[in-house]
Amino acid sequence: KVVIILIMSQVNINKNNTYCIVSAFAYDIDDFVQAIQNLIDDGWKANGGISASNSMLYQSLTKNEK
Repeated sequence: KVVIILIMSQVNINKNNTYCIVSAFAYDIDDFVQAIQNLIDDGWKANGGISASNSMLYQSLTKNEK
């Protein structure tokens, strides 16, 4: 019997008009980076560096609404 375990990547994006926090488990680093890049391409700016706690990664971003 073969058991296949599928691990789905999960990146959470919590945002309002001007502030955003992206979070993901460390093993989802590739998707985490891609989500941040997509937000930057959409006009968001990273605030500082990445924070980490309990195998979770966090990045905050801001956007100036005019």
